[in-house]
Amino acid sequence: MDSFQVADGDSITVRQTDSSQMSVKLCGIDAPEVKHGKSPGQPLVNEAKQKLLKLVAAADNQLMIVPVEKDNDGRTVAEVMAHGRGEAEISFQEELLKNGLARTRNSSVECPNQLAFEQAQDIAKASKLGIWNQSNLERH
Repeated sequence: MDSFQVADGDSITVRQTDSSQMSVKLCGIDAPEVKHGKSPGQPLVNEAKQKLLKLVAAADNQLMIVPVEKDNDGRTVAEVMAHGRGEAEISFQEELLKNGLARTRNSSVECPNQLAFEQAQDIAKASKLGIWNQSNLERH
């Protein structure tokens, strides 16, 4: 059994070392989500979810979760990272943003790496990746 579940591109449930589960919402970003009752949902829903699944799998389920606050649904809003291979930590938020699979989200609480998130989003915008490519098509 996996020690995590990916609900969508910005939500995961992790099993902690004491076997309890924690529902985590990635701080500072908003990824495309399936809209209940509507079809087909936002563009890139599956791509964002698959990217998050790959990030968790590459981390061998060893995630670093930096809690920021609890949301109205009782989820832990947090920055999520993993150790890279011989390099600094890999920020899940930055990876999703750089690939155009999420956008920054302003909330009442700022994430510790919010500035880096905005820079990652700027990279995707400049390269017209993911949602930044799709949104241009949807406006016409």
